[in-house]
Amino acid sequence: MLRIVRLLPIYILILCAAACHKEEAETPDSATPIPLAVPAAPGQRTVLVYMAAQNSLGHDDFHRDDSLEIVKGAEALQEGQSLMLFIDDKAAPRLYALRAGDEQPALVKRWAEDANSTAAATLAAALELMKTYCPAEEYGLVMWSHADGWLPPTESAEVTPLSFGIDTGKNSLSTDNGTQMAVETIAQTIKGAGLRFRYIFFDACLMQNLEVAYALREVTDLVIASPMAIPGAGAYYTHQMRDGLFSSTPEDIVDIYLADVTDPERAYDYDDYGIVISAVRTAALEPLATAIRTALPSSLAAGRKSADLSAATNYHAYARKYYYRPHYYDAAEALTALLPDEALRTPVLAALSQAVVRKAATPRFWIGPSDSAYQEVDLATYSGVSLFVPQDIYTRNAKFTPYGDLNLAFQKTEWYSAAGWAQTGW
Repeated sequence: MLRIVRLLPIYILILCAAACHKEEAETPDSATPIPLAVPAAPGQRTVLVYMAAQNSLGHDDFHRDDSLEIVKGAEALQEGQSLMLFIDDKAAPRLYALRAGDEQPALVKRWAEDANSTAAATLAAALELMKTYCPAEEYGLVMWSHADGWLPPTESAEVTPLSFGIDTGKNSLSTDNGTQMAVETIAQTIKGAGLRFRYIFFDACLMQNLEVAYALREVTDLVIASPMAIPGAGAYYTHQMRDGLFSSTPEDIVDIYLADVTDPERAYDYDDYGIVISAVRTAALEPLATAIRTALPSSLAAGRKSADLSAATNYHAYARKYYYRPHYYDAAEALTALLPDEALRTPVLAALSQAVVRKAATPRFWIGPSDSAYQEVDLATYSGVSLFVPQDIYTRNAKFTPYGDLNLAFQKTEWYSAAGWAQTGW
């Protein structure tokens, strides 16, 4: 079975059948847009879905499928709720608005020429248009694309780029060779727009890790994401529009995602791929960093040692075929292994449990690279969020990666300093 994830262009499959069963619906691009009037007063919540689809996801029409689901789900919008949809694919970017009672999406802006969706200026423009045309008391943000977490962008033309989003520019959409956006750039751009989101939901691979959440702590209350490589189909937006994106408790996005992935009616899209997803409360990250900083000098990583983490769930296969991206260890299970002293471990795990406010998982998920490679999930011990743990192997294999020594890259993150990793010698 060929599998597409929002990370790896190794598996390219055009899902014609998936698109055909939705032909009766209209995407925002196919509908006749209506004029958009600026609301006289702010609504209750506006959600911006930012689709960076100028890559293999756009090549395979995943953005089209999801925009169809969004238009269908717009029927559930209540007074004071608005959704704005930014789409960048092989055509120049477009920004649409859907509000309660609108029969059709409204075209807010069509860029005159191609724009890079992984550039800070493009994201900033979308944020400003959101504030102008659909102001609200609070905002949600969905970041939709390829991704691989905290890793810094790379300029390599021979490998899937790193961090959030891929914009291939003039390259073929099937190559996934293009520019990317660092998580820190996302945070700086949102801060520059004067916004703080109620939540940021990454419908993308490998984005739920402590390094990412900490980098976004000043611009969102919640980070909702998966620590694993998610299926290419991503979220089912008709249900998310109804029960998740506009919920008074956005953590509901987590439960809806799990329900859709395990729904027999959605088996064509998800098969037995599995999912792990969680919501992290960013206000709890500073206490967690303090607890880890206190414990690390007595951890098994102290003295620049490579701790045995084989018992911890790994959310991404560490393999040359995947360009030796790091292990994405489950945070709770890795910290349990790093801190054998229960007196040290207990306050750290307690702080972590305060940060992870919702989690959901199937008993197993596909990890690759072979079709039969699955990872089991211990539903009693997993946290649903990953963290990076420095190890010698990342230095030894640095020459095989497009970004060099991962241990050195980790040192540049804010989380490295906040959690006190320097004390271990790493």
